[in-house]
Amino acid sequence: MKLSDDHLKTFVEQGFVVIEDFYPEDKRARIATAVRQDLPPWEEIKDDPPDHGLLTDDFPYSKMFFNELILDWDLIHFVQRVLKTDAIHFRYAHNWARYPCPLASPPNLHIDNGNNSLLPPCDDVRYGQISSWYFPDEVSEDHAPMVIIPKSHGQDVTRQVSLAVPGGTQMIFNTFLWHAASIFKGEEGQRYSVTRIYGRADHYWEGVSSFTNRGRDEHFRSFIGTLTARDRELFRFPAVGHPYYTRETLGLLEEQYPGWNARGEYAPGA
Repeated sequence: MKLSDDHLKTFVEQGFVVIEDFYPEDKRARIATAVRQDLPPWEEIKDDPPDHGLLTDDFPYSKMFFNELILDWDLIHFVQRVLKTDAIHFRYAHNWARYPCPLASPPNLHIDNGNNSLLPPCDDVRYGQISSWYFPDEVSEDHAPMVIIPKSHGQDVTRQVSLAVPGGTQMIFNTFLWHAASIFKGEEGQRYSVTRIYGRADHYWEGVSSFTNRGRDEHFRSFIGTLTARDRELFRFPAVGHPYYTRETLGLLEEQYPGWNARGEYAPGA
């Protein structure tokens, strides 16, 4: 789905926007199938459930499909409009599965800024990162839907919105908003989410988790080698024309990321 001016208006007004049928059905089904392969459904693990009722899979993914899903340029263009810059960096991504958990505690209402930035939150949206949560399956009230409080209501829990949503729903929000996962009330099933987070390239004080230490990770290397030069900028690589790119360094990059210059985008310097 194309993110529209109306979606942007809603985001500006309440700090988040919810979009149903975000991807075509075939893509939604593919996401739902792929996430189950790494995070099994409740029926397969109910006899040995995970601690705290949660399983996660983080970037870089072993499945190239989920790495490629980060490069959703319609979503990224929306983030560019919100943060008022074309220079956007990918911050972090993870897939989660929540399951029934008899020891679950009450919702921990929080904002993500505390573990995303060195700076305290403020009223300027540009200083918050943009988090996107995709729910490939229906999320019922019994399956621990997220709750979120529109920005105009601060921490007023009586104004919280429950994200019990149809399958295929995308939620995009600013990391300054108060939110939580609710208690898993059901005795079976699971709640899947696919999360991608972006921020301004010039905000070096922000970031959920670093991936600059993953340059030798086999999944990261394979993924980066397939990208265009513009796509790589999203992952903090220097842009075409940067003085770093010489014949020598391009050779080293090709060794580390096979396919690095397959399109001939990088012209060597001196």
